[in-house]
Amino acid sequence: MRGNPRFLRSWIGLFALLLICAGCGLKSDPIPPTVKLPAAITDLSVESSREGILLAWSVDPLGKIDTFRLFRSEPVRASEACPGCPQEYRPLRSITVTDTGLRSEEGKKFYYVDWDVRTDYFYTYRIAVCDRGGHCGALSNEAGLIHTGR
Repeated sequence: MRGNPRFLRSWIGLFALLLICAGCGLKSDPIPPTVKLPAAITDLSVESSREGILLAWSVDPLGKIDTFRLFRSEPVRASEACPGCPQEYRPLRSITVTDTGLRSEEGKKFYYVDWDVRTDYFYTYRIAVCDRGGHCGALSNEAGLIHTGR
């Protein structure tokens, strides 16, 4: 059997298959273990205004924060709204801390208006804080409302 080329090819094929399978597996994010991700926002709140929906949140410390990534659920008519139900979030936009549309109080409290909203629709938001290296922390708490236009 040892001189049989078919037997030898079977063993080589099995060995190659083992090598391929050993290379597969669960991979983690390519974030070095020394990177400390920004803390999640815990006080995101929203308020309806004439201009749109005002988002407000605070962070501490601002030192390494570069960008806020805003996520919003798909708008739903007020009559079909389900506050408290699980929402599917999509990226709305990324805002740098120097963006002119972002207002700040002493670099700790931030305000942003989502202008692209419709009256009598339900909106839910979440925000992730990202550092200068592009590493983002966990998503914030959920904050949602039915936009009244006032």
